[in-house]
Amino acid sequence: MALSIGGNYGMLRSLNNLRSTQSKMNKAMERISSGLRINSAADDAGGLAMGMKLSLEATMTENVQSSVANARSFVDAQSSALETAADIVSEMKTLKTQYGDATATASDKATYQSEFEDLQGQLTMLTNEKFNDEALFASSTKQVSTTSDGSGVINFGGIDLDAALGTLTDSSVTLATATVADDPLTAGVDESVTSVEDQMDNAFDGITSLVGTAGGHSSTLGFASSYLETKATNLEAARSRIMDADIVEESTNLSKYTMQYEA
Repeated sequence: MALSIGGNYGMLRSLNNLRSTQSKMNKAMERISSGLRINSAADDAGGLAMGMKLSLEATMTENVQSSVANARSFVDAQSSALETAADIVSEMKTLKTQYGDATATASDKATYQSEFEDLQGQLTMLTNEKFNDEALFASSTKQVSTTSDGSGVINFGGIDLDAALGTLTDSSVTLATATVADDPLTAGVDESVTSVEDQMDNAFDGITSLVGTAGGHSSTLGFASSYLETKATNLEAARSRIMDADIVEESTNLSKYTMQYEA
């Protein structure tokens, strides 16, 4: 039998196999510890690039969804204020009925008028309400982007409560405000004066119209927010399928390679 002087080739092959097994074992441990299948470009350059793009798009979509949700909160705050304004005008109408009661005394009427003025102040306060230091009620509209590149927008706002109320909050308007006569030629009648009943009716109609507008804005923003939330979830799921490690598979591999290495 010939004696090999150059080296033990069987041992060298075993050493190479040992190194290979150790490398696989280390890779399985790295994937388990990081939770990622791709930890460097060497693992899967194409997959890493795709995963990074999906991760960025998911992050941008989440930010856009957050902006849309904030816009909806703004609109919902408008709706709440408008509903309160409608309740106040309804209470004003009740006071006017009580004020006109034939059995109401002068003292009763003074009390009703005082409460009416308090409600006027409440309405004025509502017209000046703010959300994150932004006026809730203004004639100008706002926009919120529904796409990360800004190509899609939703308009909201543009609700002017002060215009809907007209002169109802003016101090000159009282429960005793005169009614305009049907005949404009009637002597002694100021045609610029509208009865407080008409002003309250006009204000109530204007407010309910604004409530419908705000509701439409809220519905549109709600659908957009739901879609963006689903989109972000799908993007994250796609990124996960590419980037994340299968922990069960890697644990099995680690056990196999560890036993093989120790053997």
